[in-house]
Amino acid sequence: MMNQDDSTWREYNVHGSADDAEDQPIDLFASSNADDAYETIQYDIDDETKINIRSETDYDKSTGMSVWKGSEVMCTYLRQNSDVVNNKKVLELGAGCGLCGLVCRMALNPESVLITDGDHQVLTNLRYNVELNGLQLADAATLKSSNATISCPQLIWGKNHAIKFAEQYGKQDVIVATDCVYIPQSVSPLFETINELLDPSGLFLFVNTCASACPMEDVLNIATEFGFDCFDDELWYHDDDREKKKHPVHVFRRRKEV
Repeated sequence: MMNQDDSTWREYNVHGSADDAEDQPIDLFASSNADDAYETIQYDIDDETKINIRSETDYDKSTGMSVWKGSEVMCTYLRQNSDVVNNKKVLELGAGCGLCGLVCRMALNPESVLITDGDHQVLTNLRYNVELNGLQLADAATLKSSNATISCPQLIWGKNHAIKFAEQYGKQDVIVATDCVYIPQSVSPLFETINELLDPSGLFLFVNTCASACPMEDVLNIATEFGFDCFDDELWYHDDDREKKKHPVHVFRRRKEV
């Protein structure tokens, strides 16, 4: 389902100019084949919470239409650190199939959840997954005034897009992103977006487990340029990765002025 306010932006555009996305028609990743095979995966979050996710079976065709390891790692972190999102406004960037946002909404008692992506085809599947789990989608006008505390608006990364988004949805307490940075050109638009949308005392949670042309060192350097710090003593490792110290969840905070 495509909302009338959605642009026809596609996933590859994030690697070009963040604010001229409509002028960049190149599409390398997101699927355009309506007959692509889907599968539905059930995640048993706890004894009472089961989440169903529809995704494509062919990882070679799409990044946003498949569930990646990073989202599963982040979900484990969030469940073990539920106070991070309890009664908080949560925003997921580059959400793809939406697993992290759905875990937050269905199991961790947030104030509200915004599950976003830029690619309009990915958004269609994302909204499908929200409704597949029996949740009512809200828009900006009803997010605070109804029981529908989850929404899936389009969010293309970049300062100008983020400013407009903030006018509708306000600042967020927690921003989550997983396996969505795989080329250096995408990092600055990512942090432009976070800089505009994260509350001054908020947290940005990031993990990258997929193959990437963008070293984590580059992400940390650009984060520093935007005034965000990540400290080694807050790195969190999944049990599967702790021994080799691979794929940690990074917790970014705004640098405090001295």
